[in-house]
Amino acid sequence: MSARGPSLRELLQEPGIVVAMGAHDGLGARLAERAGFRALYHGSYAAASAYGLPDIGLIGLGETAANLRRVSSSCALPVIADADTGYGDEVAVAHTVRELERAGASAIQLEDQVWPKRCGHMPGKEVVPVDEMVLKVRAAVAARDPETVLIARTDALQMHGLDEALARCAAYAEAGADIVFVDAPQDREQLAAAASRVGAPAMANMVETGVTPLLPVAELEALGFALVIFPASHVWAMAGAYRRLANAIRADGSTAAVRGDMLSFAETNEVLGLGALRPEAVA
Repeated sequence: MSARGPSLRELLQEPGIVVAMGAHDGLGARLAERAGFRALYHGSYAAASAYGLPDIGLIGLGETAANLRRVSSSCALPVIADADTGYGDEVAVAHTVRELERAGASAIQLEDQVWPKRCGHMPGKEVVPVDEMVLKVRAAVAARDPETVLIARTDALQMHGLDEALARCAAYAEAGADIVFVDAPQDREQLAAAASRVGAPAMANMVETGVTPLLPVAELEALGFALVIFPASHVWAMAGAYRRLANAIRADGSTAAVRGDMLSFAETNEVLGLGALRPEAVA
């Protein structure tokens, strides 16, 4: 791995929107870095999928930190760590922040859902009182390293409407969150409001087949977003590729139909850093 690059806080001070690619394992992190991304997002949906589980609060701090460490140690990019609700009250939130920083987080995201949470694009979410989340944000601010970016997410839009979601974001920003995040806007107008009506830097979340319209990065930047994440695109791409591979082998007894989509043995070894570790093993 090359020397650690700029932190997320440093990237956010540069002109333009920051684009964070989802990654939940070391190979994905290395591929994203090779593709030119400057930041990664370690999301709960992707992390839960690595355990064969849906994103409904079935993994906790231990699994999140262990998986995050695999990602952060594999590349030089800053990693945003999705910490769900912080796994408890404000004391637990402070502990979560310190653990995820030790695992390599450059930024930490907290949300205001009731635990057990669920993916923001699933129905049936509930949120805690705003004052409870404000206490969590303040606890995270007090516990973090000054370089760590704190992202506060609200899931109130689905149940309580846009005005309530924006008011919550404003309260979280006042409590010390660096970036605010209204999850699951349902149209361009709601996205635009999430970017411009809070008075704090905002994050957008692009989820294929979710409830939010998929806008190009340039358009999100024009709306005023400081940061955009693609948290699970790689999971769905991998799932589709794996299914095609499995179906090809079952149907043909061969990988010939999908071989053109594969990286070669040598290419994958190069991405994994074999030449730096064992030069004699490279043909």
